[in-house]
Amino acid sequence: MKVDVRKEGDVAYIIPRGNVDYVTAPDLDEAVEREAASARKLVFDMVDVTYLASAGLRSLLNADELMEDKDGVKLVNVSKEVRSVLEMTGFTNVLDIE
Repeated sequence: MKVDVRKEGDVAYIIPRGNVDYVTAPDLDEAVEREAASARKLVFDMVDVTYLASAGLRSLLNADELMEDKDGVKLVNVSKEVRSVLEMTGFTNVLDIE
């Protein structure tokens, strides 16, 4: 997995690419922690995420908790497969998903 970051003002767009699993989630966590320090909002562009494991779900939940006193977290461009995982785990009730 690769994680790209793009900033627009005080919004950080975090763009993971590939599988987000127990091996790669620490890279996502590192990007989240770095960007959460200065951003008002984190937007995860999930367009190139091919697989989301429980470790990736934990990363998203941690990001949401880090941003709870700011403008929060949003997921965009979520594939049907990843959305299915988010629905089965109840994350659609917790996270802002477009």
